[in-house]
Amino acid sequence: MLPPVLAYHLVDRRMDAGIAWITPKRFERQIAWLAESGYRSLSLSEYLRRDHAAAEKRVVITFDDGYRSLVQYALPILSRYHFRATVFVIAGYVGRPNLWDVKFFLPRFQHLDWGELRELMQSGWEIGSHSLNHDYLPALSDRQLRRDLSLSRQILQEQLQAPVAHLSLPFGRGDQRVYRVAHEAGYASVSILGSGDLSSGNPQSAIISRRGVYLWDSMRSFQRRVEAPPDSKWQYWRQRAISAFSLGTVMVKSVRG
Repeated sequence: MLPPVLAYHLVDRRMDAGIAWITPKRFERQIAWLAESGYRSLSLSEYLRRDHAAAEKRVVITFDDGYRSLVQYALPILSRYHFRATVFVIAGYVGRPNLWDVKFFLPRFQHLDWGELRELMQSGWEIGSHSLNHDYLPALSDRQLRRDLSLSRQILQEQLQAPVAHLSLPFGRGDQRVYRVAHEAGYASVSILGSGDLSSGNPQSAIISRRGVYLWDSMRSFQRRVEAPPDSKWQYWRQRAISAFSLGTVMVKSVRG
């Protein structure tokens, strides 16, 4: 069975308006349980290479958006338990507040700057792209989509002097056109939330199905998330229901655009 791929967003003591955040205390409880249960972490590149035995307990930990609090909270916790992670960065917002998000006058959160991203790399973390501006990619024209995926990867590679092989889709959603353009832009994998619809077409970039971790997750539900088989119907419909909440942000951003 393939190792589970977990998707986090914000780890911070400050409250956020949405559900895609978690307190450092709860995050540490989850990571401690993984370590005590015998799990070890894989990078996405190792996951794709199948650098693990079938009997080994492995997990892939990913973070979307690339918030600065990862250095303050997530990095020390993961290092303490000898875990690494992959962080997907919004290339156009490195070192800037999250003005792309719909906050309705609520506090903003700062994104990692280039120095902090290099610090994560030195700690064994992998850096991927989370697009250029966190737009809903299926809504972009062909020209806009190609520019977004190519330029975001180019910016990250030039600034970090390291290959960027992995893409995470904003809002966790894509379609066959997005997958195809991602492959053409040079990405080896595309990470989504939940299970993708791959019934038509044959994207050459690997599609990584991830399991989101959210504010309301208890330790029991987190454990079920990690241990559930890839074809779990409960996990599928749970993620579909949660992803539906992001439609509001998508629509507001579309109106603004």
